[in-house]
Amino acid sequence: MEGELGRLYQRWSHALTQALAHLEAYIDFGEDEQVEEEVLGRVSVTVRELEREVRAHLRDGRRGELLRGGVRAVIVGPPNVGKSSLLNLL
Repeated sequence: MEGELGRLYQRWSHALTQALAHLEAYIDFGEDEQVEEEVLGRVSVTVRELEREVRAHLRDGRRGELLRGGVRAVIVGPPNVGKSSLLNLL
């Protein structure tokens, strides 16, 4: 989680935690008018933006990263069962 994806997920986590804290403050202290009502608007904008980013991220599927990095696989089995043939086919 130290790479690009880790930083992205940390940013999302921070934004969600902050939105949750603002929402809880509004719920707990909104009656006392210590917390402004515009907090709800900011929380809504933050959550909608995060939703948009997550949807776009899931649609991407990180296909390019998989193609560049490749996949490591092991083909194991007894002798003469077609391991080489399977590898050649792949």
